[in-house]
Amino acid sequence: MILSAVTALAFASRAGILPGGLLGFVEYRPFLFAVLGVVLGGWFNRGRVVYAMLVLIICYWFFIGAPDFLPPEGVSFLKVATLYIIPVNLVLMAFMSERGVFRKRGVARLLFLALQFFALMLFATRPDVSEALNRLLEIRFIPLGGRADALPQMAVLLAVVAMVVLLARGRSLEFAFFCTLLPVFSVFLVDARYISFAYLGATGVILGGVVQEAWRMAFVDDLTGLSGRRALGHAMAELGGKYCIAMLDVDHFKKFNDSHGHDVGDMVLRKVARELAHCGGGGKAFRYGGEEFSILFAGRDRSKVLETLENLRKKIAGSKIALPESNREVGITVSIGLAERGADEDDPWVVLKEADEKLFAAKQAGRNRVTV
Repeated sequence: MILSAVTALAFASRAGILPGGLLGFVEYRPFLFAVLGVVLGGWFNRGRVVYAMLVLIICYWFFIGAPDFLPPEGVSFLKVATLYIIPVNLVLMAFMSERGVFRKRGVARLLFLALQFFALMLFATRPDVSEALNRLLEIRFIPLGGRADALPQMAVLLAVVAMVVLLARGRSLEFAFFCTLLPVFSVFLVDARYISFAYLGATGVILGGVVQEAWRMAFVDDLTGLSGRRALGHAMAELGGKYCIAMLDVDHFKKFNDSHGHDVGDMVLRKVARELAHCGGGGKAFRYGGEEFSILFAGRDRSKVLETLENLRKKIAGSKIALPESNREVGITVSIGLAERGADEDDPWVVLKEADEKLFAAKQAGRNRVTV
């Protein structure tokens, strides 16, 4: 959505539709997005977001406002160098675990970034050095002609590799990094004068990634990947008419932790969560807390849901968990309580409480069963 809006602005500007005053505002808007991204990244303690925003905004500054004391060769070198700096740093961030902003490793990363740009500025002050580096960075292997020659081919190759790596990581923030590279490089194929639109899109995409990351922190359980209890509350508020709620508990879970360690306990929870995520029957699974899960069946009556839950219970009971550093396997069973909304019941939390009572009855009756 952000990239589409930026593209529309770029076409409007090129067609002369965009007023000059607004165009000037767009030129400085990437700085506003970057500041907002740094603030949000710091608020949510996401050091990788802060790092990526700083990389983008410093590189953008090299394009639109490089220091006056630099020779022309130095300014040209800084602009070309950004096309290498951005993909390299984004890939580094993709492989680095989140260490926050103000902790030792977070500060070390910021110092590493400062060292990079200090070295670039140092090279840029030396006309002979920057000119030699320019020739190296702008080397072309195949003459393409036209605007395609505006991009250093080594930088394009590096960006393509970076985008493949970022896509392969398959996570939301890495996908935002991938989308960041698209406008930064593609703008040179259109017109480099619209670089402000490219960086506006790049910083906007990462800003969107911060929002999505914040949503994930609030609504998704890190261990199992299922929606968490906060998301359950929102889903419960949307229930109406006919529905069923099931509460599910892993049998003898404390025994897993006491006998085999918490790592095995986590493996059990992840295994059960994978089955719940594909339980079928229109069910939506949530991690309620600890070893307990909830499943909402909107628009379903008890007879249809009962069959789905029985199939789920049997599938879990037939699965095994291999113990680490051992040839042994252990089985898993679950107990399930199911409740259906009554005709005069308007509060879904009452139905959930009834399902929880049925779950307790299932455990009292010997576990590994569904109680209605």
